[in-house]
Amino acid sequence: MRAPTSRLTALVVAALILFAGGCSVAVPGSARPTPPPTQAAAALAVGPGPAGRVAEAATEALQEFWRAELPAAFGREWSDISDFVPVATQDPDAPVPPCVNRAADVADQAFYCPSADIVAWDADGLIPALHDRFGPVGVAVVLAHEVGHAVQSRLGLDAAQAGDPERFPTILLESMADCYAGAALAHFADDPVAGLPLGATERDQAMQALVGFRDPLGVAAVDESAHGNAFDRVSAFQDGWTEGATLCGGMTLENRTFTQRRFGSEADLARGGNLPLRELLAFVERDAAEFFGGLAPAWTPPPLSSGAACPDPDLVAQGPAAYCPDDGGVAVDIAALQRLHDQVGDFAGATVLASRYGLAMRDASGLSAVGLPAGAAATCLTGAYTGRLFGADDGFQLSPGDLDEAVQVLLAADWVARDAAGASDPADHGFERIGRFRTGLLEGPSAC
Repeated sequence: MRAPTSRLTALVVAALILFAGGCSVAVPGSARPTPPPTQAAAALAVGPGPAGRVAEAATEALQEFWRAELPAAFGREWSDISDFVPVATQDPDAPVPPCVNRAADVADQAFYCPSADIVAWDADGLIPALHDRFGPVGVAVVLAHEVGHAVQSRLGLDAAQAGDPERFPTILLESMADCYAGAALAHFADDPVAGLPLGATERDQAMQALVGFRDPLGVAAVDESAHGNAFDRVSAFQDGWTEGATLCGGMTLENRTFTQRRFGSEADLARGGNLPLRELLAFVERDAAEFFGGLAPAWTPPPLSSGAACPDPDLVAQGPAAYCPDDGGVAVDIAALQRLHDQVGDFAGATVLASRYGLAMRDASGLSAVGLPAGAAATCLTGAYTGRLFGADDGFQLSPGDLDEAVQVLLAADWVARDAAGASDPADHGFERIGRFRTGLLEGPSAC
């Protein structure tokens, strides 16, 4: 979080790293063509392990999906990708794949190279690590993203970007590829692929994998190399999953909001980004009270407390912060919030805390703070509060990484969606929680 400008500014650097290794994705048109695709065939000589078998199944299923989907969505016939190239990046004698100078150049990467029409990936490091961390869907979502770039190539986006790079910046093409990945994986959920389970849990794991590919903090959406922060990447994936490939192909700078931003100053960067927890709580107490109090003008939002009027089990059931209907107070568990602060970043705790003010406001407005609608509304209202901070010109503001921290806590736990009894909808997962949060952020509290 960034404190008001009258005080020392602080910006968030996310602490939770879901995938170590700094994975990157080559942008269509930027890879360097070298030998033709046939020279990469030797990379398949060694039989693949579990992750390699998932990669083979996923690429075959992706081609089959796009053979049907490209004509249906865009009226274009699909031409099969020339080659899929698993690269033995840890073998000094491995053949050099197309579009790079050495096999080792592919380490920790997966990319589509339009000049050779190939999808290549690190078969020794990246793909096994994704499989270990996220299961088969971690492999599938990354390859689906790269095949999404091949879709763009077949739709003429390479030439369009070359002719008008300001209209088709990298971040837009990356968002479209994330969206295409969501469309493909939604199809696999409906029409399962052997060895690639894709239920609600796996869908969340796919989004967690995308979080690991977010841009470093401080990269702005307008930067030439920008691929997207976690919020924007997950949002694009969700849109592809729910709306399909046609929406992905229609993305433009006019209809797509990108949320990442640069650090405000060198001092912000040097600070490491996180407000100390107690300073954060003081700002949220004041700022959330102002926002939620404005939604219920006859109500005075409570100060933070330890929840003295509520039995401990009632508070613990809600998570690191809780709304107490008995006294109308919002209580915090300092130790639990500190752990969340240390593991993820300061806005993770702010996200949970804002949801409890949302419950308090509902209760004060005559709406129940207990029941599934209460938890759903609290999640949406938390997004609305976050949207207010995103658009603030001064005072308490969002910083690079804050939205990513909100995404991480929404994916990892249901705290934000719990009602005042500590219950949440068992049918909901991170996908649904992020969807409601996005609704509030983009459309405001009236949508909640």
